[in-house]
Amino acid sequence: MSLVPALAMMFAAGAARADGGTFRSAMRTGCIEMGTLHTTCGHRLDETVLQGLVHIKWTGDDVQPMLAEGWKTPDGGKTYIFNLRHGVKWHDGTPFTAKDVVFSLNLYANPKVGSPWSQKLGAVAGYKAFQDGSASLLAGVKALDDMTVQVELDSAKPLWVQLQLIAISIFPEHILGKVAPQDIKGNAFWVNRVGTGPFIWKKYESDQYVEVDRSPDYFLGAPKLDRIIYQIYKDVPPIIAALETKEVDAMSYEGGGVPISELARLQKLDYLTVLPKFSAGLPTYLQFNLADKRFADVKVRQAMLYAIDRKAIIETVKQGAGELSNTLFPQDWARAKDLDPYDYNPDKAKQLLAEAGWDGSQPVDFIYYYSDQMNVDTITAIQSYLAAVGVNIQPRLLDPAAINQVYADGTFQMGFFANGMGLDPSLGSPLVVCGAKPLGFGYCNPKLDELFNKGLESADREVRAEAYQEASRILNKELPKAWLWNEVRPLAFNNRIVGLAQHFKEQPLVIFNHAVYNEVEKWEVAK
Repeated sequence: MSLVPALAMMFAAGAARADGGTFRSAMRTGCIEMGTLHTTCGHRLDETVLQGLVHIKWTGDDVQPMLAEGWKTPDGGKTYIFNLRHGVKWHDGTPFTAKDVVFSLNLYANPKVGSPWSQKLGAVAGYKAFQDGSASLLAGVKALDDMTVQVELDSAKPLWVQLQLIAISIFPEHILGKVAPQDIKGNAFWVNRVGTGPFIWKKYESDQYVEVDRSPDYFLGAPKLDRIIYQIYKDVPPIIAALETKEVDAMSYEGGGVPISELARLQKLDYLTVLPKFSAGLPTYLQFNLADKRFADVKVRQAMLYAIDRKAIIETVKQGAGELSNTLFPQDWARAKDLDPYDYNPDKAKQLLAEAGWDGSQPVDFIYYYSDQMNVDTITAIQSYLAAVGVNIQPRLLDPAAINQVYADGTFQMGFFANGMGLDPSLGSPLVVCGAKPLGFGYCNPKLDELFNKGLESADREVRAEAYQEASRILNKELPKAWLWNEVRPLAFNNRIVGLAQHFKEQPLVIFNHAVYNEVEKWEVAK
């Protein structure tokens, strides 16, 4: 995909300037228009335009104060009091206050909004009442004054800020507060965002690019870069081509990263830094709509896992890139040692399908969105293995926006997906806890919810491990999703941007769905 002429001219003009220059980052289609509350890849814009109270540091070992300059918990993690940063203004000049924070937390939790990130606030007092309609706001969130917000949880969770709050962006109440909650998805705000971050939204050309320009008044200091261009691509191959021709400086980590087949060629280019085995902390799985009676019987889900020779796919199609997994958690300490390995056994798969009364004459709509050749070959292999036991999947490639629409209209049946959660096992809760929308697909086990809750009630890893290991056994047995493997995600960056490759070299893994471009205001074009 080549840059549109107007954009190319703009780059040329920028290159002639004596100041900071332009950083050009690839992004997948479907990441912009629905908005941060309903997408994953859209969160990368929150690293530069919108912000949170805190962000996870890119090193993954702590958090960085952002819109909250500090916080305290007087009772060991049940109540948090956030002192907001003074003097911050939205990009339209409106002062940032506690009203924006209270509004944003309630927006995420509002069932009429239907954000898949609402579970990040599941521990806040009043969340369940808000969800079931017996309350209209989160009882545990209140403004103590214009610059102080108190958040009360249902029980002490000393890691709540580090593990849950980092996923929450803060939005302008004076703009989105005028929009009905059910109309938030797809609102015009998402293509003309007003934030508090280091860059100001300048222009969006649908499915072409987003331009954000330097904010001279950013509270941590004006950026060195003039602008960032998020160049939009439909799939991975043209992103790789754009890296090679220097049309972009960074590839997207959504959609699969650098295909294994392309690594050797990119590693020969001296202007790129390539991270070939970058851990993704990324559980990959077959996803089922459990409201569809065909998948409601656990025997069907177990049969599909027995039917697929996962080891063979990893060794051949994936060329060794991946780690076999039989539960949700990529962290070794969170996984029990006695999990069912679901070794390849097509005869057992056929037996279980017969016991469940599976009708092999009915085709299954099978959604995926990883479009590189390795993943296409993986889908083909899965299709072949399932066909051999009488399951006829019909793969269909969709972009993120179309996938979310399939989720919303209830027509989703089955698919091949992954969820980035490598930092901590608690981050997998939006996939499997009761009432999780849209990614739970009808699965609910109250015991599992109790274990996720218990895992947040201590900062001691040994105490937490006991809860998550028991949860791993439940997820291994009930298979709300058929766990396949944990991914690596190779990435590549142009060395012309000082701070970019260095930033990712220090990351322990891809930190998905969180703002991790801390200190992007210090990045610059190499002289």
